Amino acid sequence: MEKKELYMIGNSHIDPVWFWNWEEGMQEVKATYASALERMKEFEDFKFTSTSTLFFEWIEGILPEMFEEIKQRVAEGRWEITGGWFLEPDCILPCGEAFVRQGLYAQRYLKSRFGRLCTIGSNVDSFGHNHVLPQILKKSGMDAYVFMRPRLDTPVFVWEGADGSQVNAISLPAEYTTWFHEPTVKNIETTLERTKGYEKMPCCYGVGNHGGGPTIENINSILSLQKASGTPGAPFAAYGDVSLRFSSYTEFLEDLDKSRLSVIKGPFEKVNEGCYSIDSYFKSLNRLAERRLIEADCLMSMAACAATAACAATAACAATAACTSTAACTSTAACTSTAACTSTAACAATAACAPTPAGTSGEESPAGPEWMKQTEEMENLWKTLLFNEFHDTMGGTTIKQAREEAIMQMSGVCAGAGKIKALAIQKIVNGLSTLGEGFPLVLFNTDSQPYDDYVETELEWFCQAPLKLLDADGKEIPYQRIHTDAKVRHTTLGGRRRFVFRAHIPAFGFAVYRTVKAEPALCCNNQMEIDNPAANVLENDFIRAEFDTQTGALVSLVEKSFPENEGTEGYDALKGACSIRVYRDERDAWGGLQGRRYEDRNETFRLISMEKVESGKIREVIRVRTAFEGTTLEQLYSLGAQEKELCVENRLVFNHTWTLLKAAFPTGKACSHTEAETAYGTLERTITEDISEFYMQRFLDVSDEDGRGLAIANDGKYAFNMEDGRTQITLCRSAIYAQGNSPEWYNEKESYQYTDIGPQTFHLILKPHGKKLPRSEAYRIAKKANGAYEYLADSAHPGREQITQKSFAGVRGTDDRAACDVSNVRIMLVKKCEDDNSFIIRLLETEGKDTAFMLEFNGRRYPIQIGHEEILTLKIEENAQQPVREVNLLEWTLKKDQ
Repeated sequence: MEKKELYMIGNSHIDPVWFWNWEEGMQEVKATYASALERMKEFEDFKFTSTSTLFFEWIEGILPEMFEEIKQRVAEGRWEITGGWFLEPDCILPCGEAFVRQGLYAQRYLKSRFGRLCTIGSNVDSFGHNHVLPQILKKSGMDAYVFMRPRLDTPVFVWEGADGSQVNAISLPAEYTTWFHEPTVKNIETTLERTKGYEKMPCCYGVGNHGGGPTIENINSILSLQKASGTPGAPFAAYGDVSLRFSSYTEFLEDLDKSRLSVIKGPFEKVNEGCYSIDSYFKSLNRLAERRLIEADCLMSMAACAATAACAATAACAATAACTSTAACTSTAACTSTAACTSTAACAATAACAPTPAGTSGEESPAGPEWMKQTEEMENLWKTLLFNEFHDTMGGTTIKQAREEAIMQMSGVCAGAGKIKALAIQKIVNGLSTLGEGFPLVLFNTDSQPYDDYVETELEWFCQAPLKLLDADGKEIPYQRIHTDAKVRHTTLGGRRRFVFRAHIPAFGFAVYRTVKAEPALCCNNQMEIDNPAANVLENDFIRAEFDTQTGALVSLVEKSFPENEGTEGYDALKGACSIRVYRDERDAWGGLQGRRYEDRNETFRLISMEKVESGKIREVIRVRTAFEGTTLEQLYSLGAQEKELCVENRLVFNHTWTLLKAAFPTGKACSHTEAETAYGTLERTITEDISEFYMQRFLDVSDEDGRGLAIANDGKYAFNMEDGRTQITLCRSAIYAQGNSPEWYNEKESYQYTDIGPQTFHLILKPHGKKLPRSEAYRIAKKANGAYEYLADSAHPGREQITQKSFAGVRGTDDRAACDVSNVRIMLVKKCEDDNSFIIRLLETEGKDTAFMLEFNGRRYPIQIGHEEILTLKIEENAQQPVREVNLLEWTLKKDQ
């Protein structure tokens, strides 16, 4: 008779929010952990498994005595810590850096409190799992992963990421929650039924979701079943000789014969796919919070670089020997005065006073980077974001009251990160001498590629005064005046000026432009007049967009010329008219149909007006207003004179319950290959028959077998589908907030509230391409759609040095003669190290190619190797003369604590 051994995992999946608020979630954690500790006193074989370091933090803060008891049980091996993350997030929609921070903060907390790292990731209730997680888990100290959704036919396997990282994975064959005796027995039977042919398998028990943990009845049920094992008529005899043992995932994985495990690649998606599109406002707010946190770290890193360079310059200038060797610094007294050295352009410009040039071995300043004190605030801001990326919050399936609290918390994250960004910008600018003609307009770029594109700025400017714009080289450049955000027309109170111009900002750096009160020679449309009123075409040398005058629909989007198509009419990415499609969507919050309707209504928005609202040498804008019953949409299509993509600002006022809207782009059935951004990666799919929704992040590119197609970037949408030759982006979905799944889930006597009702603004960028689009271009328009630059209209003041543009970091080829950047390697983040004042740099390879390159950082060059689709984290020590070191995602050397 076949022997079967079930490892009984006592656990309690706890939702800190769901049908309740987080305060109730904290209470359920307290009650559950107290219960688990009591069961350990009552049953000597009992073991408990937990996840989410947030819960430990709660207990440590409110019940330190209980926390000490938990530490004792962990040391005994009776309390197993799994998860290794701050909490169980949505594992599909957050950005890559958010997943990194889950492990960074959680694992370091576990190491500091328990003296060990977690080695088993666990997200049993999350709605799918993205394909980059094996690499993120591995580089966060974990080599195993447990989940339940979706439930796979292969319950134990090796999960391999695109970069080759592997973790052992468990897809639970039965539920993670059991109530009373009968559900416990059923869970065991389900596990046995679904794992025929396996000698060993984990099986969970314990009350969950609202906490509770293993009950006395649960444990007594298992004890009685243990005693009955092997007797005549024993339970589960049909499945062989079944034995049950109180155990843990750790023990199961230690006993598992891993040599026989199959390898599975790719994501586990399409679980509760309605969660990809529900609650548009929260999702856009989450995207904004992620972006602002990353930019705050990057701008503080720039400020530290600038301060470090200034420190080195001051130290060099203070050295008598160095000073006397320069013509500018012949006076020892003047040179040893820091004020004298930092306030004169002549001294700052000398070689002796400058930082050590790249590749040289000059004496380094002993001082390390000077970091802003606000770096200490970042962990709490990130943790607030991570808490609200919990799978029910991010998935839009909590009650409205819990969702409103999440909105307040996420708004606080955006505001807090925005404040840090502003202070970092001020720190950088205040170190510069901005004396000169007019006033400085400082532009910032946190991307690893230079920014060569259009910039919109608005500043205080006397309404009747002229304005001339100078670039970083002091040369006058053209600009176009446009309408201000402040909608004032008073001649004395309307002192605002908004304009658009094409700018160059160095990679991960800044450029100082200047505004001068003088008559411009190159300003156009100063009275905001319309040069070309035709409202059906936007065209430049690169693309042409055409609109239907009867419907306002975009009907053609042509890339006019490219090397492979010289002499032709170009490539039209659209095979018909774009539209906003209206669906009757009566699904629940998760996307469950429950016997109700989900269908295309075949209705269309009607045109209200279409007109040219900007038209000049720099940019043209067409405004299209449409409506469907009580829902209105205003779309501003803009095209700059040198842009190769069409930008669309969408202002939607949604007023339909149980309705879903999709922006439909008729790309043609031949465009079935898709590439969508995911968390620190890109996911390729070929979609032909499946019309259900898939997930994406900032960009989606659809193409045919020759690489021709349309790339679409967005600033807060996550769902798309392919249907009848159309690429469709889901814009909004008005489901009832978090109603449960039951036969009578809708009751006419109830009063319901619906998601997404009201106004929202979002941006799309449409890029046609007549050949395969490089990933670098997809990332570029994604950055552009989500905000690619910052600016400050500064006052004129003295400072340490007078420079007009600077790049602090970049990626280039290994050949010094290489003129182009390495486009497949991107710097995703630069931050302060958690342990010291070193820099942490996170890079991503985007094209699937092992690559050697040169990292340029703060005046030095470092030769680096990165693997295909690798997330590479580097540490540059406080003393820049030390070699750059690769570290894991916990910011430790690769062998530490492994």
